[in-house]
Amino acid sequence: MTPKNTLLALLALMFACGMADALYAATHMQMPAWWTVLSALLLNFLPFYWYRLDSEARQFRRSRWMSSAVVAISPLAIPLYLLRSRPQGARLHSLARMSGFVLMMLAAGVVGVFAFFVMPG
Repeated sequence: MTPKNTLLALLALMFACGMADALYAATHMQMPAWWTVLSALLLNFLPFYWYRLDSEARQFRRSRWMSSAVVAISPLAIPLYLLRSRPQGARLHSLARMSGFVLMMLAAGVVGVFAFFVMPG
């Protein structure tokens, strides 16, 4: 799997999470524990997997602490990784692209909610 495919999988997961949230909110049911565990696991695994693939492609030496931080506190660790792994002139551009991707993730979740309510039946 390439880093781009990993990011696409993360967007698809956000879409599915949005649809699941809408389904269980509309039916006033509690979300099953297996879905909560699976989605939480994937929401932690996919950013780490992207980090691993990207760092290997850039020949960036991953430390144990950075890898742990990417799993535990991704919103803080990934921007730090981008700042440390990119050349001097490309750091701001990489942070801007990351910010755009975060907005795309939010939009995928919202589109998932709207897609559920638009479906016939």
